[in-house]
Amino acid sequence: MIRTLLFLCLVHYAPAWINTGFGVKWKSFDDVLVSKSFMFEITNVYKSTRCVLLCLQNESCVSVFYRRQHRRCQFHDVLFMSPEDGEQENGTMYYSLTTGDCVPGYIHNRLLNICYQLHLDKISYDDALADCTSRGEHFAVIDNADKQNHVVKQIKSSSAARTFSYFLDGSDAANEGQWVFHDGRPMTYFAWRSGNPTGSAGEKDYIVASKLDNAFLWRDGRQTEEKNYICQKDL
Repeated sequence: MIRTLLFLCLVHYAPAWINTGFGVKWKSFDDVLVSKSFMFEITNVYKSTRCVLLCLQNESCVSVFYRRQHRRCQFHDVLFMSPEDGEQENGTMYYSLTTGDCVPGYIHNRLLNICYQLHLDKISYDDALADCTSRGEHFAVIDNADKQNHVVKQIKSSSAARTFSYFLDGSDAANEGQWVFHDGRPMTYFAWRSGNPTGSAGEKDYIVASKLDNAFLWRDGRQTEEKNYICQKDL
């Protein structure tokens, strides 16, 4: 059985139910604030549950910090995974937002209708895919520029995630040059980096999002390569 390291699951959390969704409290972020890349702040907020409710009401919101001593909600469109990326601020609490069928610990972008999880263990394509399918999931489907930009921003948001390459959904193993998703749907959007795909028939049939120094643009990769991966749960 594959032993995977699910980084998101290493962070302790507890749910707080709010109307049709709930906030997942990331206890490892208690008294920690990540101030970069926030969308906006709201002042004069006296309870953390109010922050979660306001996040729920904004479809762009993925997570929120409640800055208790300042009575502020700070809203983000990504989920932070590395407490060491923040600074100490006493009384700060951090919540990710989950609604519908997207389970706690996953990143839920409601505008793009995508629910996914980054896996930071480096394993082969077949083993990574087997791990996704064991939960009824598949590799992340990136079928437009908005999803590509969001996933790249999510990867870059945490130091623990941004130094790796990732397997994504898509293959031309059946017919060279004809890229399709796991369900057979033809791919029409691509984010290839310069010089890719290489067109190596029978050798490089799978999509890899390159590392940070290549802006996480895509290349065609081999089945035997070992990379990190992103699993997506259909909603």
